[in-house]
Amino acid sequence: MRLVLQFSSLCAVLAIAPSVLAAPPAIQSLSSATVTHNGRVRIFGTDFGKAPGLVEGASVEIGGVPVATARWEDGAISAYVTRDVPLGDTTLRVVTSEGASAAVPLTIEPLPPADGRVAWRFQVDGMGIQHRSGIGPDGTAIAVDALGFVYALGHDGLLKWIHDGPRRAGHEFGSGSEGPVAVGADGSSYVGIEPLGPDLQLHALAPDGTLKWILNEPWANTVSGPAIGPEGDVYWAVTAPGGGLQRLKPSGELVWSNVGEPPLSGAYYERSHELLFGPSRANGPIDQAYFAATLGDIYNGMPTPPFLYGFSLDGQQRFATYVKSMSGSFSPRGQAAVAPDGRVYLSSWGIPEGWGLHAYEPGSGERVWSYFPDPGNVVSMPEFDADGNLYVMHDGSYLTSLDAEGSLRWEIFMETGSKLGPSLSPDGSTILIDGMDIAPDGELDAYDSATGAPIWKVLFPIENGTYQMPSARARFTVDGTRAYVSTAIGGQPEEDVYGWLYAIEVEEATEPGETDGEGSTTGEPDPGTDTDATGEPGTSTGEPSSSSGKAPTTAPNETATGAETGADEGGDGGSSAGETGAQDDPGAEGCGCRSANPGGAGGLLLALPWLVRARRSRRGR
Repeated sequence: MRLVLQFSSLCAVLAIAPSVLAAPPAIQSLSSATVTHNGRVRIFGTDFGKAPGLVEGASVEIGGVPVATARWEDGAISAYVTRDVPLGDTTLRVVTSEGASAAVPLTIEPLPPADGRVAWRFQVDGMGIQHRSGIGPDGTAIAVDALGFVYALGHDGLLKWIHDGPRRAGHEFGSGSEGPVAVGADGSSYVGIEPLGPDLQLHALAPDGTLKWILNEPWANTVSGPAIGPEGDVYWAVTAPGGGLQRLKPSGELVWSNVGEPPLSGAYYERSHELLFGPSRANGPIDQAYFAATLGDIYNGMPTPPFLYGFSLDGQQRFATYVKSMSGSFSPRGQAAVAPDGRVYLSSWGIPEGWGLHAYEPGSGERVWSYFPDPGNVVSMPEFDADGNLYVMHDGSYLTSLDAEGSLRWEIFMETGSKLGPSLSPDGSTILIDGMDIAPDGELDAYDSATGAPIWKVLFPIENGTYQMPSARARFTVDGTRAYVSTAIGGQPEEDVYGWLYAIEVEEATEPGETDGEGSTTGEPDPGTDTDATGEPGTSTGEPSSSSGKAPTTAPNETATGAETGADEGGDGGSSAGETGAQDDPGAEGCGCRSANPGGAGGLLLALPWLVRARRSRRGR
């Protein structure tokens, strides 16, 4: 009996030990005592416990107002100043179920005024944003970072809310590299989240950021989407067994699912692309969905063959066109595009053709014509104006415009360096190219779509002791006056990583430090000089000293070699309109790799291993 009582007493002590040993949180330091009105502040201390969403009662308060948080670890928290926090001197404290920390002083400053073309910038807690932001009907920009945190920012740059994707799904860690953010007409947003583990999830968020529903797909990868269809339903393509392309009501109800043929269950994931819609015939209603995928089984002797898929909006597969392309060179540019006449375009590389841009009929998926540029290294996806003229990049150095039948309109040589594809303004007048220059600095370049003449340039400064570069193509607002560009920062200190979302004014007048393509400039940040978040030379501490949204942004636009106009003369690297047969790619040399650009456009992806690290770990299952 005595032994039983002693054992019972021991069990009782062990049962209460965790609560006895737990302590209230204690703040030791902040990354900065001053933060801007949409800024991030890192909180360092002890006994912070687990994040909201995993436990009850955890929060960060600024001036008594609970604010949004991103990363939350026992010794460090990333907290954000939301728009409801008042300006001026205030205090910050951490609250857990064990109590509250002592309040520490913090000053909230207003957002800095626009700096040249940069209206504002916002610091995300992940290393970057892989996909283009979604834009709500009220102008809210919604982005998901590499860690799965979803951010909603007003047109004024103030933070509305943060959705912690992985933790709301009950996981401590996860990824947000599962496709772009899709925003419905009512302002609800839909985003793919990969919690730590084998599952894939689609999160539906109300306009105020509250979670509406979660769709869980076991052992899945994203192929394409999510995207909003013409009727307002949500489409996404996944590799889940029995999954494929799915159509869902905004309420989360499944309308239909089609695994496809060849089945998407074996798709080989590289980078989820945007799912697009278009007419199945010229001038017809929008009644089809398109995406490209690289499959993981053997097809015609190729280990990972890609296909261009077309589905009707009632769930019937219209075609799956085999694309002669090798995995690795296909995937970085495997984004389909739809022209005003309904034709579908896709760039790919294969033997013996090399790199090319191909036009396909929307009804049958039959290839209509191909364009094989010279040099023939990596060809981007195209963009189209209302007349059907298209704009495409190749070799990371050339910007080319073709008419609807593939004849050359003009071509310019851009500064050598790895770049992403073009983005065309809604009125068809301005092309934005975002990527890296030959020096380790990111940039955003604007060109006139009629001639290819350079208009202006924005350079992204040295950040966190290293360079930053665009991580997704620019997203224009509906009226075309603004574009949102995300950047990633390579080689950051492990103790603190982050990225930026920039709001760029497209139509703003020339400012100091900027040119219109013809004159000299002042105010260009030195790519070799370390700068803090205000753009002034300084010493990087791993965190901007004030989490400022301001940066030196507008910089000189070096005149390009000139726009070339007129028809393609002799077909040297020009269009093969109407030609679908094999053609030697003069830039291929067996692998499509001869290039005026030593790094090639693929170099940008090689510089971003974080984009695919989580996926590579799952392919072997």
